[in-house]
Amino acid sequence: MAVLDGLKLTIENFDDLNLPSTADVPDFPSDPSDPRKHSVSVDREIFIEKSDYKPDDSDKSFRRLTPKQAVGLKHIGLVLRFVKEVKDAAGHVEEVVVKAEKLTEGEKPKAFIHWVAKPVSAEVRLYERLFKSKNPEDAQALPGGFLTDINSDSLTVLYNALIDQSIAKSKVYDRFQFERIGFFCVDKDSTSAKLVFNRTVVLKDGGASGKN
Repeated sequence: MAVLDGLKLTIENFDDLNLPSTADVPDFPSDPSDPRKHSVSVDREIFIEKSDYKPDDSDKSFRRLTPKQAVGLKHIGLVLRFVKEVKDAAGHVEEVVVKAEKLTEGEKPKAFIHWVAKPVSAEVRLYERLFKSKNPEDAQALPGGFLTDINSDSLTVLYNALIDQSIAKSKVYDRFQFERIGFFCVDKDSTSAKLVFNRTVVLKDGGASGKN
């Protein structure tokens, strides 16, 4: 798993849960027939996507963590409930304290989100369509030529994404699925100090920016 824009969560009752220090996670969760797995750390402090938390409950279509709405953590059977926010001097939320309970068959949260614990930093490059139109060589539609049709937002670089330690020693061209985000390949620009990942395929549904 990987988190592109992280928000720190602290599970205040972590010690009471008696959880194992690691959990097995599928390498390619979009393919249930693939048996390959890897081990990830489980810890009191985790990171989730900032987009998976909202500080108010005004958006009724939002299905993830809010002060009044619980959310599930994928792969470890935990449900998180909001306790309080911790803000910096400028008033920005830098941490959310939560209380966790084990998932039961009775009451399930509306959504389950991905997370990372004890992560390492990585650079992630998100590629979008290079051209804005379907046919950039259409001279009638684009009299100025295909160069006028280039999408200026075709590349977004995230310099402080967070990844599992399990993939921290990956090699160039190794391929991974980052759950709810897409498929990625290790770029040749990677160094021993920091990995670089290129997104090769976007997940159509259930992504980190969606409602799931």
